[in-house]
Amino acid sequence: MNTQSNGYTVVYSAIMVVVVAAVLTLVSQGLKDRQIANEENANRASILRSAGIEPGEDVSADFKKYVTDGFVVDKDGNKSGNLDEAFKVASELASKTGKFEAADKYPVLVFSKDNETKYIVPIDGAGLWDRIWGFVSFKNDFNTIDGVVFNHAGETPGLGAEMTNPNWTKQFAGKQMVEGGQFKGVKIYKGNASSDPLHGIDAISGSTMTSNGVEAMVNDCVQKYSGFKQKLGQSSEAAPVAQADCCNNANN
Repeated sequence: MNTQSNGYTVVYSAIMVVVVAAVLTLVSQGLKDRQIANEENANRASILRSAGIEPGEDVSADFKKYVTDGFVVDKDGNKSGNLDEAFKVASELASKTGKFEAADKYPVLVFSKDNETKYIVPIDGAGLWDRIWGFVSFKNDFNTIDGVVFNHAGETPGLGAEMTNPNWTKQFAGKQMVEGGQFKGVKIYKGNASSDPLHGIDAISGSTMTSNGVEAMVNDCVQKYSGFKQKLGQSSEAAPVAQADCCNNANN
């Protein structure tokens, strides 16, 4: 074959494309299990951080130590499943492709340390540019937030991406979702959050849309657990939860 001909160039290029594609496919398949394991460990680490634990080198061991139980609940709060199922569903929902609005079961992970119980749930929503997600840890009343961890797919560095900054997320600790039997949720304000100590969060500077997305994400997803909270019955706030006051957008 004439190596200077157009036909040779076309055949050679086609062969190289096929060979490279085959190699990339083999590499991808070979790394798939490791990729899944890394994603699962990243979720385990986020779950632990939401409850105030910084994981060590063996994230899986720390997770087993502190996350002692788990289950999924339906809209009425009925429990089923086990920890493995709860973690699997939580990982699916707290991700770039998570779709809480399409889910029919909601996972709860039970964290235990020093005779203290916390309940951790996944959340997902829409930011300015793409999906946002994370985990919320509640104290044992399933009303008071203990901590949060957020992540995003494409928020603007230095602006919306600050949603992951611990200096911002620490504001969520101590906020309450229900007050006087009514669902209030968190409310993100521009400059006057101190006037609402039970629910108010200062917005991310220069990122109203991302702040709005975080507020809606937390409120929309947590409200799915109203039935479970009512059945938990561990606080005076466990009365039936009204829906009307849910999901107020951040003040502009």
